[in-house]
Amino acid sequence: MELFFVKIGFVAFILSILLGIYSFIVYFFRLAFLTIAVSHAVLAGLALGIFFNINPTLSALFFSLFVGWFIAFLRKKVGLSEDSSIGIVLAISMAAGIVLIYLSGYQGNLFTYLFGSLMTVDWNDGLILLLLSLISLLFFLRKKNQILFLCFDEETAYSTGVNTGFVYYTLIGFLSFLITYTTKLVGIILTHAMLVIPASTAFQIVWHYPELLTISVFVSILSTFGGLFLAYLLNLPTGPTVVLTAGTIFLLAYIKRIIEKAKS
Repeated sequence: MELFFVKIGFVAFILSILLGIYSFIVYFFRLAFLTIAVSHAVLAGLALGIFFNINPTLSALFFSLFVGWFIAFLRKKVGLSEDSSIGIVLAISMAAGIVLIYLSGYQGNLFTYLFGSLMTVDWNDGLILLLLSLISLLFFLRKKNQILFLCFDEETAYSTGVNTGFVYYTLIGFLSFLITYTTKLVGIILTHAMLVIPASTAFQIVWHYPELLTISVFVSILSTFGGLFLAYLLNLPTGPTVVLTAGTIFLLAYIKRIIEKAKS
């Protein structure tokens, strides 16, 4: 039992740090709708694994990467608006996932995938997420200025020699990778919330980028462990409890900002 809690704590800690960092990326790159599409595409990826009798996590990972890059391709090369390309891919991937699950005769509990479950988390997930965090850190340190430049003015960044395509596709790839593993904890339906709320909460408190990133990570850690504690204490589902905790923290930060504005 103790080893189980250590495993959950390890995976949750690494995951919450990554969610806090990538929440910053999602917020300033305006990728919230894309995270919804990719998280729902995980269902189709899982269905492919079930249908062809291969590792569902592996098939979900590769399919989510494909969907994330395909949406980026449609936006940059085909000329479709981002919301149109995301809407098309989201609808097709969800429909494909449902049909494949039906054809496979899957008898398991879909709520595990939709809302997350601690029982699906293992040590391999933690090690993979740790590797992702190290690779992400290296990438961010080397491309920090380019990423910030791209956040606010993609055309100017491109005209000044920034390889915007490489930076953008790399970030989408990392984000898609992270989404696949986040669904294990909070589920397909709620994953995008944990990639939006931390940075949105930080933005209610501070304005400078280093502080925004720090508070985003702190909110993510507090939400994850606070939600896990409440879920265990009150015998509630993990994913929704984590998201509700994050939502409560956001609401408190927003109220604090309103009160400060009223006083000034």
